[in-house]
Amino acid sequence: MAFLLCRGEQGGLGIALFVVAGFLCIFAHEMGHALAGRWLGGCRPVVDMAWLGGSCTNNVCNFTRFQLILTALSGPIASMALAFPVLVWMIFSYGDADGAALRMVALVCGIVPASMFEFCPPMIVLFCTYVVQVAVWWSLLNLLPIFPLDGGVVLYHLLNAPRKLHTVCMAVGGILALVFFALGFYAMFFILLFLIFINYHGLKHSPY
Repeated sequence: MAFLLCRGEQGGLGIALFVVAGFLCIFAHEMGHALAGRWLGGCRPVVDMAWLGGSCTNNVCNFTRFQLILTALSGPIASMALAFPVLVWMIFSYGDADGAALRMVALVCGIVPASMFEFCPPMIVLFCTYVVQVAVWWSLLNLLPIFPLDGGVVLYHLLNAPRKLHTVCMAVGGILALVFFALGFYAMFFILLFLIFINYHGLKHSPY
């Protein structure tokens, strides 16, 4: 995935930096779930790093609906908190407040001005860019209202109706899959197909 997303432009070192940045962002994401659950009264959180991300389990049987939603949202919040100071440093280290919004959008999309490489080692700039990219896009992906993403978990606690949940998630996933396919983002297309399959399987086995 690192090779595809980095387009191989920076060679093996660039791929390694992307992998490290991705691990840190995803680990921060899962630790956000774990620490929020622990802070709210859960015990013995367990974080597993696997596949394209990770999972966190916690003893939340006594949590209120609000606490469960807060625990689900704490993952994206934690990864964004990791990237925010890095993004602010990159935005203002080579320019003033004018045009800061445009620089932020450019950095999130992986476009780094050549001037930044002139006063900072290129590998540091590259690593910071990867941290920002992974944290932002991974958080946005997880906030989609598709189970078992964090946004889908929030939707689950709001609806409290598994069959309705999986039906809504399949509809949202289908629409987004068509959009990404039309835009040529085939990796996202296949990820969404996989999520649709998970919800279809959940719909078949939902009691109500």
